[in-house]
Amino acid sequence: MKAIVYEGVGKINLRDVEKPRLKNDNVIVKVKACAICGTDYKAYTIGISSIKPPVILGHEFVGEIVEIGNKIKDFKVGDRVTMATTIPCGHCEMCIKGFPNLCYNKMPVGTYINGAFAEYLEVPWEGIVHGNLIKIPDNLSDEHGAVAEPLGCAINSQNIASVGFPDTVAVIGAGPLGILQAELAKARGASRVILIQRSKKRYELAKSFNIDHLICSEIDDPVKSIKEITKGNGVDVVINAAPSRGAVELSFKLVSKTGRVSLFASVPKDNPFVNIDVNFIHYNQVSVFGSSDSTAKNHRDAVDLLASKKISTDKLITHILPIENFFKGMEAIKNREALKVVIKPSI
Repeated sequence: MKAIVYEGVGKINLRDVEKPRLKNDNVIVKVKACAICGTDYKAYTIGISSIKPPVILGHEFVGEIVEIGNKIKDFKVGDRVTMATTIPCGHCEMCIKGFPNLCYNKMPVGTYINGAFAEYLEVPWEGIVHGNLIKIPDNLSDEHGAVAEPLGCAINSQNIASVGFPDTVAVIGAGPLGILQAELAKARGASRVILIQRSKKRYELAKSFNIDHLICSEIDDPVKSIKEITKGNGVDVVINAAPSRGAVELSFKLVSKTGRVSLFASVPKDNPFVNIDVNFIHYNQVSVFGSSDSTAKNHRDAVDLLASKKISTDKLITHILPIENFFKGMEAIKNREALKVVIKPSI
């Protein structure tokens, strides 16, 4: 079968590899759609040293079960499925505390075990017994269902930061996840959502979405703009969805007294330190939250939101490509011409 294989830092290739084999406790999924994630893009552009090659990339997927082990009882051949792709061990301290996304022994699909930029994918027993494999309804398309994984990550972050009515929410970064964060905040009842984007290309792409205020920081000062919108108070919640230290520092210039800052995006690991006025946090009772990945419950909630049309991905998915054009999709992301790129191995 054809697959996109990570073979080392800066080395990603389309290969013919062996199809995964059925066991008595796994399922084999025919991949219908797999979206390119920021993790995949990072592997493509700068490499990820923590990945042990070779491994098939891809984890934002929808597929159809084509083979099923005799030990599996809750699924059948023909089921369309997606997956919360951080597979937990189920018995470490984090799992016991209810944070399987932070499992000490986790097995992420697409970095630790083979992923879904391939014609077929194996879902091991651990990914089934812990509830990570999720059926999707008939009214949710393959391409749109693949967005459930990043949406689940956004849900995790907004649950932690208690986003809802009547919050005014600012999202920094109008990439795919920033746009999902903005749409999700509206779906959760936020009274106003403000999206801040630096590059003009992504700013122009973001104009097609239903967002209350859109700020391009290459044109306008986001701090001044936010103060004008909020009559000098700042916003209730800032969600940083931009992977830069400057964006993190900006977050604390936008938030109001008693506000919340969600550090959703990571920053480069070679210099992850930022300058923050701790007294500002102290005297204004500002809360700061981190979030990482998602749980199976977050993923199921994402599927429900997508199926109910409370979150629309029609405009978010800008490219649908065959697996042979994977690298063209990466270049479209690199050039800021794309938002969400979906790979369909079977077309």
